[in-house]
Amino acid sequence: MLLVLPWFIAIYARVGRQFLIGSVGEDMLAKVASSQETHGAPPGLYVLLFFATFFPASMLAGLAAPAVWAVRREPAARFLLAWLVPSWIVFEAVVTKLPHYVLPLYPAIAILIAGAVESKVLSRRVWLVRGVMWWFLVPIIVSIVAVTGAVIVEHDLALLAWPFFAGAVVCGLLAWQLYDEDGAERAFVRATAAAVLMAFGIYAVIVPSLEPAFPSVALAQVLHDADCQHPVAASVGYEEPSLVFLAGTTTRFTSAAGAADFLMEGDCHFAFVDARQERAFALRAEAIGLRYNRGPRIDGYNISIGRPITLAVFQSVGGS
Repeated sequence: MLLVLPWFIAIYARVGRQFLIGSVGEDMLAKVASSQETHGAPPGLYVLLFFATFFPASMLAGLAAPAVWAVRREPAARFLLAWLVPSWIVFEAVVTKLPHYVLPLYPAIAILIAGAVESKVLSRRVWLVRGVMWWFLVPIIVSIVAVTGAVIVEHDLALLAWPFFAGAVVCGLLAWQLYDEDGAERAFVRATAAAVLMAFGIYAVIVPSLEPAFPSVALAQVLHDADCQHPVAASVGYEEPSLVFLAGTTTRFTSAAGAADFLMEGDCHFAFVDARQERAFALRAEAIGLRYNRGPRIDGYNISIGRPITLAVFQSVGGS
């Protein structure tokens, strides 16, 4: 055992050093110094996102804040604040920002709010209490935006979602109007019901109807319908991560020339080429003598960069 122990220590030391250099030194510190994957944002973004991503409980955060500050020296509160505050400051300071980075901090906020609610020490300052009005306003705004999006993208009124949105608005109205009379607990239950109804309307009705917003589904269907075994694909100008999940982990993100070379590798290869790079693909294909079949053109919306996109589908021919 004593002879083996130094060997294990040496291995773990080496692995730990590589982890610190690679993961921390190159990846994390790079995110601190500059934005990666076009996800840079100034400090304060997470505070703004908190009110949307933690809704409807986020409306109680301001009401609980004075009570939390009053008990900040108590052991339980100190533990939760030590969990929350330093990490939040670090995340705000990091240039690269994504909404899910701060999710591990939300349980601490939830416990602090729950403690204030249970102890009935939520603030009664008028300007803070007025914040619960958002339990009513958010369902209205979200409903209008969701239906408008369905009309713009799919030219559909999404009537099936309207009852869910109407129920959400009613629940939000009751949560706001009866907050003082029934207390925070019952009001929050109504606000939660409003959030659930909104989720049904958006994710069960609106989102599935927005087919152009998800070109990855149509592209994956091209592979599924292919008259060959084990189809693989390369994508040019469209790097939405959902394409990898739907089309397979063998999917490549490459250039127009790279897509032509990819088709040259063999049969049952597909290339999804952004229309703006189609000419470059054709020139490269001609230069290397590539034979290919043209497939359908798929019009959609690239949600990663927020603009419409047209993708041409090309298939290799007989191991050319």
